[in-house]
Amino acid sequence: MTQAPDDVRQAIRVRSDLFEKHFAASDAAALVADYYVAEPMMSAPDSSLLRGREAIAALFTEVMKAFVRCRLVQVEVRAGGDLAYEVSRAILEPREPGVEATECRYMIAWRRTSEGWRVEMDFFSWGKLL
Repeated sequence: MTQAPDDVRQAIRVRSDLFEKHFAASDAAALVADYYVAEPMMSAPDSSLLRGREAIAALFTEVMKAFVRCRLVQVEVRAGGDLAYEVSRAILEPREPGVEATECRYMIAWRRTSEGWRVEMDFFSWGKLL
């Protein structure tokens, strides 16, 4: 895979903006519906492999209890055909005032579908990427 062309990076950014919007609204179901393929997988800290939208929405529901906002920062996107991967970072703003923001790093596999680019596999870990 090579560096993703601008149209792919932009399509992924648009999808990431939807993620951020739904996260800020604490709407885990809409976040998962707009961001993931029909049968996604996720590897999250302290969790077994999550399969399906329902399991991933349940995880985000819990995360949203502690954080009010999540900003996704694209670092690297590579693509080839209908597949792409992204290595990036997320900055989460805590609900509790005065608490420092939390950062995580993630790598996600994107698939071009009839509904546009969607996440097929999501792996994230707490901590800084760079």
